[in-house]
Amino acid sequence: MSDLRHGPLTGIKVVDMTVAIQGPHAAAYLVDMGAEVVKVERPGGELNRYVRGPAFTAPVEVMGTQYVAMNRGKRGVAIDAHHHLGRELLHRLVAEADVFVTNYRREALERMGLDYETLAALNPGLVYARVSGFGPQGPDADKAMLDGAAQARSGLAAMSGPEDGPPMPPGAAVADHVGSMQLALGVMTALYARERTGRGQQVDTSSLGAMMWIQAWEIAHSAMSSDSAVLHRAGSHNPNILCPYGVYRTSDGGAFLLAVAMSSASWDDFWIFADQPEVVLDERWNTAAKRIGARGSTDGVDEIRERMRQAFASHTTAEWDEFFADQPEIIFEKVQNYADLLADPQVSANGYLAEVEVPHHGPTPVVTNVVHLSDTPGAGFRRPPPRLGEHTAEVMAELGFSPAEIDEMLGLVAGADRAVIRSVYGRTDD
Repeated sequence: MSDLRHGPLTGIKVVDMTVAIQGPHAAAYLVDMGAEVVKVERPGGELNRYVRGPAFTAPVEVMGTQYVAMNRGKRGVAIDAHHHLGRELLHRLVAEADVFVTNYRREALERMGLDYETLAALNPGLVYARVSGFGPQGPDADKAMLDGAAQARSGLAAMSGPEDGPPMPPGAAVADHVGSMQLALGVMTALYARERTGRGQQVDTSSLGAMMWIQAWEIAHSAMSSDSAVLHRAGSHNPNILCPYGVYRTSDGGAFLLAVAMSSASWDDFWIFADQPEVVLDERWNTAAKRIGARGSTDGVDEIRERMRQAFASHTTAEWDEFFADQPEIIFEKVQNYADLLADPQVSANGYLAEVEVPHHGPTPVVTNVVHLSDTPGAGFRRPPPRLGEHTAEVMAELGFSPAEIDEMLGLVAGADRAVIRSVYGRTDD
C-alpha cells in the first residue's frame, strides 16, 4: 500500500500536456493531492509563460502570472512531439503514468499519435482526461474556445451586467476554472473506478458543460417557467432571488452584499440603524423566508431594494462594519478586492494561499489546495513552477534514454524560448 502521508494521490504519476488555465489547473489540483506531475511543453514553452497582463512590468525572463498560478509544483520538460525522439519520450512517460491530462484539440492529438486509442494500447490502465470548449460530440466538438466564448454560449454573460446595459461576462476566467474543477473531479472518479475494475478509461468534459453545471438552478428554473417568466439581468441582484438580496453602496463608496436577516430582531435593528423604522411594519418582508425570496413574487421588490440603497448610503463603510459586527443573524459580506483578499485572516487561517518561489522574482502567494482531508491531507505543491525544460534531462534519464539522446533532445529545443519572446515582443531582453 502506498504511503499516503503526502496526500491521497501519493504514488500517482500524471503526464500534463496542457496549456493556459483549464487543463493546467486540473493538474495543479492533482499536485496538491500528492501526485507527481510532469508538465510537457513544446519547444519555446506555452505562450502563457510570456504573457504579461495589465501592470505586470517584470522582465520577460520572469514567468507570466497565469503560468505561475496554474503550474506550481510540477516538473517540466520541453520536447518536440513531432520528432521521433520527442514522441518516444511521450510514449515512455505515458506507459508509466496513471493519468494523461490534455486540453489540446483532438486533431492535434491525433497528428502527434496522442489520441486515446493509441495511448490506451500502450497503457490499458491509463486515465486519459481531456477537456474541450464545447464537448467531445456534436458539430462544434472541435471548435476553438477561449474562456469568454463559453461564458457567452452558456448564458452566463447574458445574465451578468447592468439591468439596462449590455451582457457583461464576469471579471474572472470562470469557465476555464470551473472546467478544470470538473476535469479534476472526472479524473478522481476514473481513478476510483480503476481501483474497482482494474481498467483505465477516457474522461471528457468541457467549458460549456462546466458553465451549465454552475447554472443548474437557473437553467432548471428557465426550463420550468413560462416564456414570460424568463430570467433577465438584474445588475447588483440575483435575477432568481426576488427580495432585498443584493449589493449596495455605502456613503463613502464601499459596498456590501446583504443576503438575508435571519431573525426578525436583526431585521428590525437594521432598519432602526438606517433610520427607517417604518420598514419593519411591511408584512411583505416580516419573515426570513420572505426576506430570502421564497414567495417568488415581484410585489414590493423594487421598493425594498430602493429602500436598501438609501439605507446603505446613509452610513460609511466603517459604520456598517461596526453595525454588522454585532449582528450574527444577518448574512452579509463586505465586497473585497484582490488586495483585501490577499490580506484576509480567514484565507490565512484556512491555508488557501501558499508562497511559491518564482524564479527571477521571489516569493509570491498563490492559491493552493482548498480541499482539506482530515486523514490524508493534500501535500500542497513541493516545488516552484518549472523553468522551461528544467527537468527534461532528469526525466529522460529516469526513463532510460542515453546521454546522447538527452543531448539531442536538449539541442532540438535550445533557444526556442528566445524565438517565442521575439515573436511576442520583438525583442529578447538579452
